[in-house]
Amino acid sequence: MAPHPAQSSLVFVSFSVVALYAPALLLGFAGYLFFSRKKTRIERTLQKHRRIRDGIAARGQARRKKLALRHQRKNIRELAELVRTQLEEKKPDMTPYLHQRTSVFIEKAVTTIDFDRLYALHTFFAGTREKQLSPVMELFFEQVR
Repeated sequence: MAPHPAQSSLVFVSFSVVALYAPALLLGFAGYLFFSRKKTRIERTLQKHRRIRDGIAARGQARRKKLALRHQRKNIRELAELVRTQLEEKKPDMTPYLHQRTSVFIEKAVTTIDFDRLYALHTFFAGTREKQLSPVMELFFEQVR
């Protein structure tokens, strides 16, 4: 009897070989994929949790910054009110230009939250007498430029 044509081909694989080894090869390949991708799964999970944690921290930081800015603005407005009352007390001893320049300076210090310069003006007003006001104010604004 002549051999079957499939048996005489160069690539002859019997059904029993395919049926026995194919599932083992597939399981081995699936195991390799599972364990090789396990590391990347863990990394993706860690990255996801890091993103969530950073988002929570950023929101908390933004909230704290907003609250601090609100308090800074409140404090600087109070200081500006003190400086404005001092300015109105010293208004008769000042030139109109110097008065306007000081008013603009106060407003700018409030909008830019420049506490140090506004406090310097406050201490300056508290420590000057009427006769030395104009020359010293010119000196103060020279330093500001």
